[in-house]
Amino acid sequence: MKRVMKRVCFFIVIFVLINASSCTKISFSSQQNNFLENHNTFKNVIAILLEKGADTNFIYSLLSNGKTQFSEKYVKINVTGYLSKTDYSHFYNSSSINSAKEFIVKNREILEQAERQYSVPKEIIASILWIETRFGNFLGTHHIVSVFLSTAMCNEQENIKLNENEIELKFPDDKLKQDSLKIVLKERSERKSNWAINEILALQTMKNRYNIPIGDIYGSWAGAFGIPQFLPSSFVKYAIDGNNDGVVDLFNLSDAIFSVANYLKQHGWNENLSEQRKAIFAYNNSTAYVEAVLKLSEFAK
Repeated sequence: MKRVMKRVCFFIVIFVLINASSCTKISFSSQQNNFLENHNTFKNVIAILLEKGADTNFIYSLLSNGKTQFSEKYVKINVTGYLSKTDYSHFYNSSSINSAKEFIVKNREILEQAERQYSVPKEIIASILWIETRFGNFLGTHHIVSVFLSTAMCNEQENIKLNENEIELKFPDDKLKQDSLKIVLKERSERKSNWAINEILALQTMKNRYNIPIGDIYGSWAGAFGIPQFLPSSFVKYAIDGNNDGVVDLFNLSDAIFSVANYLKQHGWNENLSEQRKAIFAYNNSTAYVEAVLKLSEFAK
């Protein structure tokens, strides 16, 4: 009943704003204009968020942010991007190895603290941070609220069609391949939409628990952010205050180092190589990524 009342109140506010907007005597703030525009774009996503118990003030803050906007590129890359494989080989070339070694020397004390606490080697932590963001030098330029709101719409018919076109462009001469991938596409679109909704709810937890200005966060096209590139759901579960300053901040190197170590430990890291591979694979679902982390860590010793 409480959720229903919140939803009703939210739509009453929308109704009032929309009707008031037709009156030229009333001047709206930029936030209200942003809200009205984004509400129309993301109305189906909003309904799902409200159904799942999202706070109306939280939703308003997302939609009234001038940075929030829909983008087809997130609908496409988060659904069909897996069809293009990433080459990780340059992450363990001589330049990368030297960078990793220098980072370990410079940050040995904090890396060894994390290693003692979580039993994850400093070379593994350093390798992940290098591959993810070059130790924080490439943090991403994508507005993560826009990433998740846009991706949450990928199961809508017009966006499924958008990705069907992507498949046709990628495999123009293979009709059998196209048909096969289009079958997978529908299931993947539904799964990715649900994933994005859950990440938005995790953003709400981040905001409520840590008072983080989530509308200002930029990261990857997949919505990962900070030096270790955590998703919001991973932040909520595994992020650590590594420097004990009372703030969990993944743009802080100490917190990033401890958070990576904690993530791997919580995903089963131990002395068994098979379990180590599984833990790294949980971090990034790519066998090539796992191999890159292990190779760079070995070379960096």
